[in-house]
Amino acid sequence: MSTAKTFYSGRITWWAVFNQNIYNSPVKKVDQSYFRGNVILQQILGEENSKELEIYHVSFKNGATTTVHYHETDQVLIATKGCGIVGIINADSITNFEIDDIETVPMNKEGDVVQIPAFEMHFHGAASKEEFSHIAIRQMYFLDNSTKKIRRAENKWENDIILEKIGDLDSSSRREIADKIGLKIENAIRNNEVSKASKKPC
Repeated sequence: MSTAKTFYSGRITWWAVFNQNIYNSPVKKVDQSYFRGNVILQQILGEENSKELEIYHVSFKNGATTTVHYHETDQVLIATKGCGIVGIINADSITNFEIDDIETVPMNKEGDVVQIPAFEMHFHGAASKEEFSHIAIRQMYFLDNSTKKIRRAENKWENDIILEKIGDLDSSSRREIADKIGLKIENAIRNNEVSKASKKPC
């Protein structure tokens, strides 16, 4: 059960109090193009109860991960359960990056925190065949330097980025590119687990 109380100052609505348990937060329908594998998405904060923050509790099942994406504001991830990983893609191209271009950051302990800078291409989720969950926190609005106006921060997902870089493709061509990206991510996760096997607590 959530509690939110508002008070008003001029034309601005301020959310004064909010109380919610992450495990009882409402489940939101998942766009399957944003993930590889089975994911449960619970919304804690959003436009309905916050003027600034977007917070989700995300559970990744049996090695599931996000697809490659970036946000227009910083994202903070806080591990709540299981064994997970964040991959930062240090390359300009979403289609031609190599495994060596992926910097992996393990999230193996409850309470581990990772901040991902705005506009950084990345993925995150569970380690191979593992269960993992985290809280994801992001500001919903930011100052656009090109217009000097505050606007809604967007998320750019793998399909969007492919279309921007390559142009309109038929669905089978997009799927072929996405499958190649997915394989590189799987190999990067596997390489990370092999290189850090002696340190891996989960």
